[in-house]
Amino acid sequence: AMALSAYAPNQHVLLRPEVKYIGNIHGNEVVGLEVLLYLIEYLLTSNDTLVYQVMNRSRIWIMPSMNPDGLEKSMYGDCSSITGRYTLNNIDLNRNFPDYYGATLPSSIRAQETSAIMSWLANVSFVLSANFHGGSFVINTPLDRYYVGRVSTSDDDDIYQMVAHSYINRTKQTDKACSNQFTDTGYITRGADWYEIVGGMQDYGYFNYGTIELTLEISCCKYPESNLLAGYWDYNRDAMIGHLLQAQRGVKGLILNEYSQPIPSTEIMINNRKPVVKVTSLGEFWRILLPGTYTLKVLYRGFQIHSREITIQNSLSPLNLTIIISSSTYLPYMNMTTAASTT
Repeated sequence: AMALSAYAPNQHVLLRPEVKYIGNIHGNEVVGLEVLLYLIEYLLTSNDTLVYQVMNRSRIWIMPSMNPDGLEKSMYGDCSSITGRYTLNNIDLNRNFPDYYGATLPSSIRAQETSAIMSWLANVSFVLSANFHGGSFVINTPLDRYYVGRVSTSDDDDIYQMVAHSYINRTKQTDKACSNQFTDTGYITRGADWYEIVGGMQDYGYFNYGTIELTLEISCCKYPESNLLAGYWDYNRDAMIGHLLQAQRGVKGLILNEYSQPIPSTEIMINNRKPVVKVTSLGEFWRILLPGTYTLKVLYRGFQIHSREITIQNSLSPLNLTIIISSSTYLPYMNMTTAASTT
C-alpha cells in the first residue's frame, strides 16, 4: 500500500485521521485497481481545493491490488466469468475474514493476503475506508449478513446512508451497461438485503475497529477494455475525493489522565451504539457522526468512567475534545473483569 499526505506521509501524526482505499480484492475485477492508480496520480499533481484539503487533513492509504495473483490469471475483456477471482490458493479473499459471531468461513485456510490486511488494521486506526469491486453498479453498506434475526441495519446505519448517498450524488453517471436492479434503492443496498456473505472485509473492519467502510461496485463489466478506463475514473473522481473528506465529520479528541498520559484499555461509545471505538495508544479517538446531539461515553475495561453531551455541527471540521480523567476514577476498575452496565 502507498501512504499519501501533504506532510509526513511516512508516519502517524497525532489526531490526523487515517483513511484507506483497497482495490482488486477479486483479481478479475480490475476497474477499482485502475481508478486507484488514477487517484494516486491525481492526489499528487492536482491543485484542486478539495484535494488540498484531503492531503493536508488526513493520511490516505491506497492499495490498488489486494489480489495480484488473481489479477495475473484474469482475462482482458472478460466481463462476467470468475476466472481470476480467487487467489493462487483458490481462496475468495472477501469471504476469508473472521466472522464477528464465529460463523464458519467457506475456507478453513486463512490467506496470506487476509492475514496481512488483518495485521494492518490492528496497527493503523482507520476512521474511514472503501473497497472497490466490479460486476454491478451499487454501493453496499453493512451489514453483509443477518447476524441477529433478519436485521440488516447496523447501529451506524444513519452514517452509512449519509456517506453512501454522498458518494452516489457525486458520481457523474451510472454504468449504463448494468441492469436496473438497484434503481429503486438509489444504487445503494445493505449487503444482506442483496445477498448474504460470511467473512467479508467490510464487516470485519466495522465490528472490530469501528471503521466506516463502503463496498463500491463501480463497473458492470469486471475487466473492460482499456479504452473505457478513463471514463470510469472520470465519473468516480469527485466521489472518491468527497468520500475521503467524510473523515472530517463528527468528533475527534484525546482521552488522557491528569498527567497528560493516555489511559490504556479505553474505548468510546456514542449513545449506546455498537461497536465501540478503541482509543489509540496515544489517547486518540475519531467518530464520524451526523449533525445532532449525542451522549459520548468513555469506557475503561468495559466500565463507564466518563459521560458528556456533545453537539455535532454540519461541518467538515470535527468537534475536537481533550477529555481529562483522573486516575482515581479509573484505577479502581483495573482488576475487575466483569463490565458494568454502560446504559
